[in-house]
Amino acid sequence: MAAQSAKAALAGILAWLVAGWWLDSPLAVIAPWVAIVTVQTTVYRSVRDGLWQLGAMAIGTVVATGVHVFVPNTLAAMCLVLPATLALTLWRRVGDQGVYSATTALFVLVYGTVSFGAVVDRLREAAIGAVIGVVVNAVILPPVYHRRGLEATQAVSWEAGEILRSIADGLRSGVDRDAVLRWDERGRELTRMADRARTLSGWSAESRRWNPRYEPVRRQSAGPDPEEVAGVVSRVVGSVNGLVRVLLEGTDEAFRSQLPGPESAGPYADLCDRLAQACQTYSDHVAGRCTDEDRAGYAEALSVAGSLSAELQADLDARSAADPSALGMFLLEVKRLLIGLPSAEEICPSARGRLEAEPTGSLDA
Repeated sequence: MAAQSAKAALAGILAWLVAGWWLDSPLAVIAPWVAIVTVQTTVYRSVRDGLWQLGAMAIGTVVATGVHVFVPNTLAAMCLVLPATLALTLWRRVGDQGVYSATTALFVLVYGTVSFGAVVDRLREAAIGAVIGVVVNAVILPPVYHRRGLEATQAVSWEAGEILRSIADGLRSGVDRDAVLRWDERGRELTRMADRARTLSGWSAESRRWNPRYEPVRRQSAGPDPEEVAGVVSRVVGSVNGLVRVLLEGTDEAFRSQLPGPESAGPYADLCDRLAQACQTYSDHVAGRCTDEDRAGYAEALSVAGSLSAELQADLDARSAADPSALGMFLLEVKRLLIGLPSAEEICPSARGRLEAEPTGSLDA
């Protein structure tokens, strides 16, 4: 943010030098104003918003000039022009950019002469500011958000593994309603973390567009594509929360669903441990600290989890349980989780770099 603020200030100064000092424009203040607001959080957004701003300012300039020709009184013209130009903000595609139409119209009505030449001057000043703002943002440390998305998704995958380990421990000691409620709360927090990770991954995708700095930063940083990872962890979060929902129903007397007791829960607990191992190895893969040995452990975890799931499903189908719905739904969520995780061949490539951050369950760490 400090770099973006400094770039915005530089863009404003350069625009003033060009419009006010070199070209001696009659209303040169428009150029630095537009340059400052054009330095956005991504290069793509600078170009997109810059074009919308120019369009809105052109509309405001033309409308203000046209109205003032027929209504010479400035106050009367303002009463007609401002409501009309502010209506642009109601157009969803324009949104906040519509306010520049009104502010430009205000400049036209209050300052300088109203004429065709003045219209050309206003548009020229706005174009100078927009071009300088885009160039400064694209050339001087164009913003890249590659690592933020990876660090966020890494934290989500690691925390999903921690919840699965807690579930495994709970199954071995006997499923307790209070423990399940705590898992449910952690699951809701996990969903919020995943939402934030998707947002940051979206910023990463946007920051790569028309950005000459993105590829060098991506090659230097460890980890896969943030958007791809965000899709994986979203599926993982959905399945983990599905497992918790099954346990919530299984411990609710109103449902009376059958859950395994401590004496028979061992295979289900082992299954959760293997899934936790896979989730946390995937977290290491996202962080860029995954080795070939980790990949082998990941492949084994998926293989064992798949075999356990198939054996438990076959046992469930073969025996006549009083109410096997909870166990069946539990295994269904396990299958969804196994499908959502990538294969071992897709993770832990050799010679990866390393991120500095250690895995954590919090995005703020």
